[in-house]
Amino acid sequence: MIWFKRTSDSLVITTVILCTAGCLDEPDMLIVGDIGYSEEELLGLNADRRLKLAEITAFGISVSREESDRVLAPLLKQTQDRALLEQLAAHRFVETFSISERDLRTHYSTNPSFELTVRHILFFSERWQPQSHRDNARNKAEIALLRIDGGDHFPEIAAELSEEPGAEGRQGLLTPGREGSWVPEFWEAALGLQPGEISPVTETQYGYHILRLEDRQIIPFNEARAVISRALANQIENPRTTLQIWLDDNADRQEESQRSRALAEAARLDIKVPEAELSELNRAWDNITYQWATALGFRYGFTTSEVAQAALQALANSSQNATIARNELAEHDE
Repeated sequence: MIWFKRTSDSLVITTVILCTAGCLDEPDMLIVGDIGYSEEELLGLNADRRLKLAEITAFGISVSREESDRVLAPLLKQTQDRALLEQLAAHRFVETFSISERDLRTHYSTNPSFELTVRHILFFSERWQPQSHRDNARNKAEIALLRIDGGDHFPEIAAELSEEPGAEGRQGLLTPGREGSWVPEFWEAALGLQPGEISPVTETQYGYHILRLEDRQIIPFNEARAVISRALANQIENPRTTLQIWLDDNADRQEESQRSRALAEAARLDIKVPEAELSELNRAWDNITYQWATALGFRYGFTTSEVAQAALQALANSSQNATIARNELAEHDE
């Protein structure tokens, strides 16, 4: 048997017992959290396939309970540590190559980062929805855009039509955001606008948006300095930068103790990953989780029987997206 149990942080394998069909005169079983598979359901699955089913089921349970963020927290921490090591490497190369404050400011003057204030209208239709649902949401967005082009005021249309919670009171106005604050398609659409301009209908994983850029402000140099340092460090020695060589030699291949010392050094120097980048890393893992859930057929609110059925179907699904999702889950099974 392969048993899982719930902990406060994740679903984990606690015991693995290989048992033949005659063991204790009971059929083999696979139990993951509150879900049990009978031997009949597992018929024809070897040990590797059963373990993969367990991984898929554990992930499905976390999605159904909206707990996948906690399950994937160790992966997010690894990604954040990697970003911090990159920031430390950039700091060292700025010193090594005597890149002055003036150099950094000159670079930033031609490559600034922005904070955008956006008002938007959203018609929900996640990508897992049936095509008819997607088409209906897009049609509603197109009609709203026609009304705006015809002279209706954007804030009023946002208050009337946007399906985002709270949009009525805010008239679609969002908190100002920086790169990483929003999903890539939304950010690129907003960045391509001038204040007062309105975007075409823009698709994201959440549905269909219409955006109006309200304001664009350059982020102060001091707040963007860490990003600038890393950008300049990455320009040294192409095609394989000195920064990348340092990371390869001192991050991925180093012992855990060395990595810990490097992270401690970053803390001593008060080096931090910019908040916008941390938000982007967090959102990136949210997107990965969303892609896995979509490819494997899991939804928030599924019952245990629905999770079990979806997991069996996901195991048998031969589509490219499902195969990729299963393989990536296996890579991160620890």
